[in-house]
Amino acid sequence: MQAAAAGARSCAVAKYTFRTMLCPLRVTPKDLASRFQVWQQRCFRVLAMGNTIIDHVISVEKLPDDGKVWVESKQKFVGGQGANAAQGMAKMGLEVSWLSRLGDDDEGANALRHFKACGIDTSFCIEVERAHTMSATVTIGRECMKRCCYMHKDERLLEYDVSSHINSLDLRSFQVLYTDGHQTDLALPIAQKAFDQGVPIIADIEVLDQDCRALAKLASHVIAPLEVLQELSGEADPARIVRLLSDREGKTVIATAGLDGSYGTSFQDPTVYHVKIRPECQAFDTLGAGDAYHAGYVAAVSRGLHLERRMALATSVAAALCETSGPVPSLEALRRFGCLLD
Repeated sequence: MQAAAAGARSCAVAKYTFRTMLCPLRVTPKDLASRFQVWQQRCFRVLAMGNTIIDHVISVEKLPDDGKVWVESKQKFVGGQGANAAQGMAKMGLEVSWLSRLGDDDEGANALRHFKACGIDTSFCIEVERAHTMSATVTIGRECMKRCCYMHKDERLLEYDVSSHINSLDLRSFQVLYTDGHQTDLALPIAQKAFDQGVPIIADIEVLDQDCRALAKLASHVIAPLEVLQELSGEADPARIVRLLSDREGKTVIATAGLDGSYGTSFQDPTVYHVKIRPECQAFDTLGAGDAYHAGYVAAVSRGLHLERRMALATSVAAALCETSGPVPSLEALRRFGCLLD
């Protein structure tokens, strides 16, 4: 009888232990979907390329037409259009590799350390001997929400022959190629290679020279300021523009229009989506808002979201940026606007 009682106790303990082990697995379908999205996003590899610019940001109450003002704050950031977007993607949980030209100076070394600290793979970066990393001095008027950027580039950086780096690049391990539309001698042939290998291309277009027009044609997703797309299409109406430019299978075009939000559609989608800005956003620093929008959009693509929801997430990430000091949204602001998969 004692043996039977001991056996019963052992069975009870085993059953209790087994049930306890199973408790963490008792999740709702919503929890499972969320966990799958987290896993899916962490497995989503992005090769991002573009400018690395060391930003020296000066904030003032008002930007003077001619005169003197007191500086409210002075800060230094590792920025640049593509670099801002890449850092935003990393904060959103994506696996990001960064491709950019940097000088072999102290600024370049500091930038590489910073990217690595953000969890970004820098093995594709190109260090140019005896060249200075690009930099900028940015003045921001707090009340008028306007900015002035004074850019500096070392021609030795941009004259460096990148053909060997392009030829050795295999893009098939990446789910997406992102470009900020700059340094097209590097971006355009890599985008062509991605196009040939069937890798989707998400492109920002800020200027319209011949190379950028070619890049816009190659891109699967074009996200650009409304005024740029107006020039590209010859149209004025945002809805007509995105409809006209989304002209082939797999093509999505989004026009960002500042306080008017963004307009977007895809090939053969009967709807043009208009996503408004987040009205609760208390913007005090818009530097990098467009780059944050792109980071949010790439994260939304990794989650498999519908276009309207992609634009909504991108808008929320941009709003988080506008409530952050600097060109990359803080984790706290991203959580506040519901951008992260926790």
